[in-house]
Parts: sequence; structure tokens; C-alpha cells
Amino acid sequence: MSKQGLVYCIQPEQYDVFDERISKPICIKQVENGIEKGSMVFQELDEVNFAKNPLTYFPPNNVGLLLSICKRHLVDAKKLFKEYIDPHIVNHSFVDAETNKKEFLKEKSKIVADYIEAIQICIVFGYTALETFSNLSITETYQYKVNVKSRGVVELYDKKAIERWVSLADKLSKILPEIYETKKIETTKFWSYFIKLEKYRHDIIHQKTIERTDFYKTYFNKDIFEICASAEYVLKFFYEAHSDKQRTNPLWPWLINKDKEFPVTFDFKSENYEVVGNLFEGNKRYNKKNR
Repeated sequence: MSKQGLVYCIQPEQYDVFDERISKPICIKQVENGIEKGSMVFQELDEVNFAKNPLTYFPPNNVGLLLSICKRHLVDAKKLFKEYIDPHIVNHSFVDAETNKKEFLKEKSKIVADYIEAIQICIVFGYTALETFSNLSITETYQYKVNVKSRGVVELYDKKAIERWVSLADKLSKILPEIYETKKIETTKFWSYFIKLEKYRHDIIHQKTIERTDFYKTYFNKDIFEICASAEYVLKFFYEAHSDKQRTNPLWPWLINKDKEFPVTFDFKSENYEVVGNLFEGNKRYNKKNR
């Protein structure tokens, strides 16, 4: 399938990261006999086809967009807690309130609802970022083997079956370490935070009794911010292992990068590329079609 893109610059060091949610470009190098003959940094373009007025843009990174939502609301939740909830700083006793008691309780209730909303957005979008990352990391040819000792058989899961039937915890602990050649993720300090993240996400999505709100109270435990940040910790774990082997790919979002790294390919073939326009004249094919 052909892709449309912009030659953003020539060398990787010329690239500016203008928005951490946008997909990474690819640096395409032409090398002959071990000598670099040329290069270009190719940024993919996409369009929304409004009639005679297409919206052209650099597409966002799927994982990066989800992680951005999580991180933004984590900042909001921390601010709310520090300014209005932290029991070491804020007096919550309505008996001691000098203002109208009912108004005092109403204001506290609004703050709690805002805080819970921010935490739940963190949990759901952080978890979804990891689910998306895991599914995108698994290739079409990958097979996951499970020994079912009670039945004496080995079950084979292809990509679709893994996406549907294997838990995210198993994808992260059993499948991705094999794909990215990492140590056991269960030995890391943040793994226990992820386990809670998964539980809290399920509590939100699979609520069985709408009146039950006790699980909200866990959001006031001192480890909640680490739990919300565990999605980023997990992504960094796999990124750093992959990056240490001098490998990177468009799947990785800028949001977990320590350095400005993006994919490089040496498979340049001029016949695979066609110039169809520029920033000054636009897409010549589109302009010709709509005259």
C-alpha cells in the first residue's frame, strides 16, 4: 500500500520534535559500498477527504496519543490532590468550616468528583495505551504456546487469538519479553503497580453494582500516582531494552524517548518513490483532479 509523506529534512539531527503525540518519521539512507550517498527524513502524511478541501496532517502515534491523555490527567489529579485534598495540608472537617456547612460539603463533593474523574481517565487510557502497544508489537506470524498440563496438550495462539484471549498481564510478562528480548518484567519495582492498574481498570469497565463506590476510595491511597504512571514505566522498560540493541521503530512514541531517536532504513530504491508535489504547490495529482 502506497503512503504519502513529506521529505521533512535531510539529516536526522535537523529534525525538530514539534509535538510528542505525532508519529516518528523514518530516516531513509542510500548507502553504496559502505558509503552514504544521500538521506532524507520522511514524515508520513494523512488526509481527511472533505469535498474539494482535504485536511492534510502528520498522523499521531496511536500509543503516544493514549499515553498523552493519561499523563495530562495525571498532572491534573496531582494538582487537585495537592491543593484541595492532601489531608496533611487541607482541613476537611465540615464541623470546623466557617462558611455554610451545606455549601462546604457541596464544594468538597465537586472536588472529589473532579479528582476521581481525572484518576479514572489516567487508569483507562494508560491501560489502553499498553493494550495497543502490546497488540501492535505482535507480528502476524507470531505464535504463543501454552502448555495445558491438566489436559496434556499444547495450545497455539496466533495474533488474533492472542489479542482476544490472552490477558494484558500475560502479553507483557510472557510474550513481549520474548519479542523484545528483555529480562523478566515481573522482577521490576513497577510491576506491582501495573497489576493494580489492571485491577482498577477492570473495576471501572466491569462495574456490576452501580451503587457500589467503595473502589473509589483506593484512589486516595498513597501509591495511586505510581499506579497511574505504571503505563509509562512499562513502555520505557521495553523501549530501553530495544534501544540498547540499537533498534527503534515507528511504534515507539516520543513521550518515552530519552533521546531524539527514530527509525533508520538503508533500503532506499528510487523506483519505490514518486514526487507528487511540494509545500508550495501542494499535491499535483489532487490539484489536477479538482480543477
